[in-house]
Amino acid sequence: QDLKKKYQCEWALVTGSSSGIGRVLTEKLCAQGLNVVMVALDDALLAASHKEIAAKFPDVQVRKCGCDLSKDGYMTPIRKSTDDINVALVFNNAGFITTGMFADVAIERHMANYECNATCALRITHHFLNKMLDSGTKGLIAFTSSPAGAMCSPFASIYGSTKAFLTEFAMSLAPEVKFNGIDVVVVHPSPVASNFYNSVHKISSIQMFQNTARGPENIVNYLLASAGRTVVCEQGYYCLAVRGLLLKVLDV
Repeated sequence: QDLKKKYQCEWALVTGSSSGIGRVLTEKLCAQGLNVVMVALDDALLAASHKEIAAKFPDVQVRKCGCDLSKDGYMTPIRKSTDDINVALVFNNAGFITTGMFADVAIERHMANYECNATCALRITHHFLNKMLDSGTKGLIAFTSSPAGAMCSPFASIYGSTKAFLTEFAMSLAPEVKFNGIDVVVVHPSPVASNFYNSVHKISSIQMFQNTARGPENIVNYLLASAGRTVVCEQGYYCLAVRGLLLKVLDV
């Protein structure tokens, strides 16, 4: 779908936009003529990605907003980067996984994971949703969740539980804002080839998913096609396996 035309808007914001799903999503939006605010960790990867995307799409504006979404305080730079524009498309995509026995991992690490995967999406959504409602503009709020939120996730308890939160939050928010012309969509991807797997522990189940991962273009295309047409969209074999086999047939 042409989101610029669909929502009659000029600006989008993407979190976790330095690589993987976020980077591909940023490029797809720029290709549609949308200006994009790239929100990600303020590091060399963001700088390089921003430079490359800005050069590739010279006819649109690409802003860089470096901040740590795992630590409180990120809303200040996000506001500074967007106060002069109307952001109508918000993609809450940032997230990471912490693996290991829950009790063995420092609580600070768990809370950082929780903040990045769930709380920052709530704060960002609240801020931009109110701006949309105040201006009376149409818009889209999207979340990258996971089918892991539908089942237990031992050795990655924060990941599964935060993804369950995102899905429930999106489903609950959608009917509240539908008649204001604001759509909500949450996507459940099958394994995606990205930096998500680069720093995880060597757990056999995660390595299995990594071996079946496909490029992020698949999930991005599916997400854009689903906007305004469904609230929960499930992509690929893993969603089918979890909901169709594990939960309904095997009752895991």
